Amino acid sequence: MNELETLRNEIDQIDSELLPLFLKRMECSKKVAEYKRKNNLPVLDKSREKQILDHKASMIPLDKASFVRDFFSEIMAISRKAQRQLLSDGNLENSLFEGFDQCSLKENPTVVFQGVAGANSETALMKIFGDDTKRINVMTFAETLDALQEGQADYAVLPFENSSTGSISGVFDLLENRELYIVSEMDVSISHCLVAPKSATLDSIREVYSHEQGYLQCKEFFKNYPKMKFSAYHNTALAAKYVAGLGDTSVAAIADKRTAKIYGLRVLAENISTTQNNVTRFVVIAKRGIVNENCNKISVLLTLQNESGALCQILSEFKNSGLNLVKIESRPRHDRNFEYMFFIDFEGNLLDDNVQTVISAIQENTTQLKILGNYHAVSYPSERL
Repeated sequence: MNELETLRNEIDQIDSELLPLFLKRMECSKKVAEYKRKNNLPVLDKSREKQILDHKASMIPLDKASFVRDFFSEIMAISRKAQRQLLSDGNLENSLFEGFDQCSLKENPTVVFQGVAGANSETALMKIFGDDTKRINVMTFAETLDALQEGQADYAVLPFENSSTGSISGVFDLLENRELYIVSEMDVSISHCLVAPKSATLDSIREVYSHEQGYLQCKEFFKNYPKMKFSAYHNTALAAKYVAGLGDTSVAAIADKRTAKIYGLRVLAENISTTQNNVTRFVVIAKRGIVNENCNKISVLLTLQNESGALCQILSEFKNSGLNLVKIESRPRHDRNFEYMFFIDFEGNLLDDNVQTVISAIQENTTQLKILGNYHAVSYPSERL
């Protein structure tokens, strides 16, 4: 037996002595969880854990203190996870879930979208709810959510994120302070075209109207036409309607073929997006959250405590739970300068004990936690809710 094998055998022996002690500690932790349940106490007591870690670290030489602190921190994290699992009962009684109902989307709803006929939001609406869905339209994202909150519509459909230009920040900001919930999403392919009055040509165009996002998604195309000046408009469909009304052969809009047909415009150039696989994620918003067995994605908004390792602690909860975190994005807080909140998407269902355990753990390490929605993420247009 060589030296390495001898050392490994020694470690195995030490581990065999540690294991029964660890299991004994976990049994004691279980009793602590029962006590906390009876006395309505939180799982995490940060001040006590800090005292314990400081005491353990002070008992040994300084050069080994960090290893001891890490060792006991991991043991405490495992104990907290076990306690939360014991305290979780798989229901929605937690105050975090007060805005949720165990149901499905309403049949034959009225849906509000921003823009006019032909808007990409209307296209998404039709793919999600069907072509014959009763719908109303408004001019801005804020008015869309106003109409929903005022009871004019059952749902609102809004763009949330584009595959090439990123998040639609205005929608994120609107959801921050409203008691509204994401109840579904769908990825919709966006095929931008340059459209203009019937007698227009590429050489005649001097001004192009579009929503800023639409123009940004086509910037490479317009590098070939430096004489075309960009003018921002409310959205691409409204831009097409405006251009149709002008009847000016020097003016064009960015829109899709369906919109061009609606407003009697000619397609001067097809598929002008910089990225040919141009996809926008649309979300369905409601006044109440929905959770059922088909929900597979969760969105949350959180604000971290201003202390070292706060974000790392949140991320470790996902790692330790096995839940797949699919998006994290920081946004500036509007009430405090140079402080940030985080939007996080992860896979899961609020009815699962493991998910509730993780959410409880996250809540203990944040100053604010808002569940924006638990929903069925639809990635293919052929899949109907």
